[in-house]
Amino acid sequence: MSDPIADRPEAPPTRRGIRLQRLRLAGVTRPYDVDFRFPDGSFRPLSVIAGRTNTGKTSVLQFIAYALGGSYYPDHEEIVRQVRAALLEVVLPGGVATIERGIESKFALLFDQPLDRAGETVPQPHPIEPTSDAASLSRMLLTTVDLQDVQLPEAPAKSETDTQTLSFRDLMWLCMVLNERVGSSQLLFEGNHAKNRKLQQVVDAVFNVHQADGADLAGRIKKLNDDLTNARRDLAALEGFVREQGAVSQEQLQGVLDDAEGEMAAVRDALRRLDASESAAADMAVELRRRHQQAAREAIRARQLVRDREALVSRYASLRAQYNDDIRKLTLLKQAESIFDQLSVQVCPACLGKLPAPPTVRGSTCSLCAQPLAGPVTSLTLGVAAASRETAVAGFRQQGTSSPSDHKPATADASAEDNGHASREDANARAAVTAELASTRRRLKELNEYWAELNDSLPALRESSERADENEASLAAQVDRAASGTVAPFTVAREELLARRQDAIVRRDRANSSMKQWRGIEVRRRRITRMAGELADLRAEARGQKTRPDRSAMIAALGARFRQILSDVGYPKHDNTGSVDGRFVPSVRDRPYTSASSGGQVLQTLAWILAIFEVAYEQGGNHPGFLLIDSPQKNLGGSAKDDDKEFADVTLVERLYGHIINWLEGEGRGAQIIIVDNTPPPIVTPFIVEEFTRNPDRGRFGLIDNEVG
Repeated sequence: MSDPIADRPEAPPTRRGIRLQRLRLAGVTRPYDVDFRFPDGSFRPLSVIAGRTNTGKTSVLQFIAYALGGSYYPDHEEIVRQVRAALLEVVLPGGVATIERGIESKFALLFDQPLDRAGETVPQPHPIEPTSDAASLSRMLLTTVDLQDVQLPEAPAKSETDTQTLSFRDLMWLCMVLNERVGSSQLLFEGNHAKNRKLQQVVDAVFNVHQADGADLAGRIKKLNDDLTNARRDLAALEGFVREQGAVSQEQLQGVLDDAEGEMAAVRDALRRLDASESAAADMAVELRRRHQQAAREAIRARQLVRDREALVSRYASLRAQYNDDIRKLTLLKQAESIFDQLSVQVCPACLGKLPAPPTVRGSTCSLCAQPLAGPVTSLTLGVAAASRETAVAGFRQQGTSSPSDHKPATADASAEDNGHASREDANARAAVTAELASTRRRLKELNEYWAELNDSLPALRESSERADENEASLAAQVDRAASGTVAPFTVAREELLARRQDAIVRRDRANSSMKQWRGIEVRRRRITRMAGELADLRAEARGQKTRPDRSAMIAALGARFRQILSDVGYPKHDNTGSVDGRFVPSVRDRPYTSASSGGQVLQTLAWILAIFEVAYEQGGNHPGFLLIDSPQKNLGGSAKDDDKEFADVTLVERLYGHIINWLEGEGRGAQIIIVDNTPPPIVTPFIVEEFTRNPDRGRFGLIDNEVG
């Protein structure tokens, strides 16, 4: 036999039926979970819940049935005190979903997300009663096996009779066998004629051989078509509303969710490391100091940058003022001839009378006093001739020559040449002033632009410096708290991590709140797709494309499988005489199961329910694909009664489990069986998902494990 862990079956098919993944009981103080998957979350075909009596094993099966629309739940004292709701994570044809039903609630909520993410989507409410309601939970579950709207006649022998709509609660008779039906003469509810007849009709419906004369196929098609039209109209209206609200796209919201989930995962990892040992706290304290030192260096750099920039702005402001002053001087120099009086001589210095004409230079002599003039003088203003003469005399004396005043004036041609040379020098001087003025103005413009750029960058630098100071102060406070004797370093680290996690949770919740609109649209789209598929099947059935299986062949197949299981288990002295009649009553040795001993009734009960489950699954019948079995060792092995020694063999139970394991690994690959057993044999150890000890000092006490009284 292969290792159930190493040789795992593929995931259950999602096209048909239901698979159970997790059960969670929402408690007053904490949840109570039972996981039917492997530790890595993959599909587990066989799950066994072991443990002593009165620990809540059977309650697990009863809560599964309750979450799937059952009429009652276990009302033990500890459950009444602690449990407020049952949540069941399942795999439906549309994917993983979660069903939540509160205690005493007449409604169930369907979330199109796994159990841990149920809060991220908008739930769809489904009433429990009446089961015939188009929106009921029963009808939704029956759609997974194409049994919705199946009508069961109350009196099949009559041509005209009332009908009842098949409910998922009825179908659970073939999906769960509790202790009171195991080894009981009421396996087929023989004490209740109406219930017995209905059970037979349910078996016929599972194998698609039921009488559908009471069902109006055309009416079902019309109703489903109307529902589909209304659903499409509602979807279009919802999509239009979401677009009008300017909702953020799913892709953007998903990016925010991914970032938040990544941050939360990182925080979880850090918290685990923090909880592992106090060394993590020491590492965090070192990290805080390192971050504070880095923040302090960044704050110093930011302040230094602000000071340098302010000094540079001030320095360049002074330079701008200097350039402005130079421009004013050069402009004044350029405009001096037109602005200032030339101080021309207009009055005779002797008589103070006004001269008829201002003095001029005539042949290098003054027209007023006929004295010789220095060569550079070309026009006469007050004092210019004297200054020029003193300069010239000083220059000639240094050279050891006589001054021009010691000689006679040069000829007229020489004088004219001197006058032209002076004019050119004046022109060159004016050109130099103009060029210098233009150059100074250009440099001032460049300086102004650079200064403005520096000045504009100051606010951002100051803001950055303030942020750096605040960050440094915050980290300094954290370091102080970490170093103080009143708060341990790991507490500070935890506060920081929790703050990061809370920020990520807020971002995730906001994104989820917006995503709920889009998820609501997706839920409606999937519902429309499912309804369209149902409508196509009904129309195909109306066209006669479906052929009804032969009921007698189905009965024969059940009888053959019943005998095979009895042989695999090692039923004593059955002589291959096992059979199932047209009313589905099992028999061995040509006697009905009610005539067998207590141990024989148990084995025949288990073989009967397994035969129906296995044949229906292999033939693609309308069975949900899971089976719940309670107390398979009742009256067998060590529990056999004194007058029933032939069923005291413990190998009977081992061979029963061996048959189940072999079938799940073979023809039943993808099906699911969950068994509750007090003391399962060693062959089942790898399949045990929970073991309730009823010992507060060892393992899990029970389903409600904080009730240890």
